[in-house]
Amino acid sequence: MPLKTETFLRRAERDDLDTVVAWMEEPDFQHFLYGDPARSPKQVREQIVMMLGRSAGHTVPGAVYLMIDSKAHGPIGLLSLQNISWRNRACNIDLYIGSKHLRNRLVTGIAILRALEYCFDELNLHRVGAIIYSFNTPSWRIFEMTGAQRELTLRGHVVREGRPYDMYGYGLLRGEFEAFRERIRRSAENVSLQAMIEALAREDAEKTP
Repeated sequence: MPLKTETFLRRAERDDLDTVVAWMEEPDFQHFLYGDPARSPKQVREQIVMMLGRSAGHTVPGAVYLMIDSKAHGPIGLLSLQNISWRNRACNIDLYIGSKHLRNRLVTGIAILRALEYCFDELNLHRVGAIIYSFNTPSWRIFEMTGAQRELTLRGHVVREGRPYDMYGYGLLRGEFEAFRERIRRSAENVSLQAMIEALAREDAEKTP
């Protein structure tokens, strides 16, 4: 059973095009994207149109794009499920938080956990992988809290502001995520996702020297 929150996932639609394009033009948003950001607005728009376009009804999608939405704030970010292998029940996730004032630990945590719930509960996957930059500390710390294991480190793989950073590869198995949720359920009856993230943040802060 999913943990309670007012944040939810929905299918990305063509009506979301202007919102996502606006996010991709923000310097802070581009900071977390891999590759060269020097693309024209037309190229960015064409890329998003391809991402949000629906697959033919008879095909099995190898990628799924979902909007992270909130009753309080509206669209928060974009969830991309890539390299979906239905045979192996595995995928990779990319998660982008759009609005600068919402890019914080609480929102990131809720978005990550909602995404993982979708992968394991709705798609019935066995494994979820993620690539996270070392400077994106809130994301990889929260991912580790869910039970994910850091399986590889690519040293100096991405450059920002002239400085090289490592890139981390994570893997999370279904059983590890279920154990995490059970631990949370034992600590509080009917816990809300927001309260859970706030408690984990306090716990992590207390452990940090």
